[in-house]
Amino acid sequence: MKRLLFIILLLSLNAFVFGQIQVRYDKEPIIDSVDHAYQNAWKTVKYCDGYRIQLVAVSTKNGAQKVYNEFKGSYPEVAAYLSYTEPTFRVRVGNFKNRIDAYRFLMKIQGQFPGAFITRDKVSFREI
Repeated sequence: MKRLLFIILLLSLNAFVFGQIQVRYDKEPIIDSVDHAYQNAWKTVKYCDGYRIQLVAVSTKNGAQKVYNEFKGSYPEVAAYLSYTEPTFRVRVGNFKNRIDAYRFLMKIQGQFPGAFITRDKVSFREI
């Protein structure tokens, strides 16, 4: 019993003594300016390499718009893009940083959009 009381007292004293220690560090003034320049550089980045899921590529805008509306009705929180590259209209969805995240979402929508596949694309940096 005395040993247990001694250990508790020792731990309490240890916490009190080391709880009072404050750590202070000095950094060079240039570090702040480098950090500021780094933050400003990243503010200008709008797009980066990533992945999207292509739902369809069709020849009519109405067909692509229909798929786009169906997707947005089911997943309003996920970004969707309708684009035209001659001769097809494409519907691509998502802004995924890596292929694994894109694959997870593809498995989620595969039943509703069976022809969907993952493709590399420039994705919105702000939405990742």
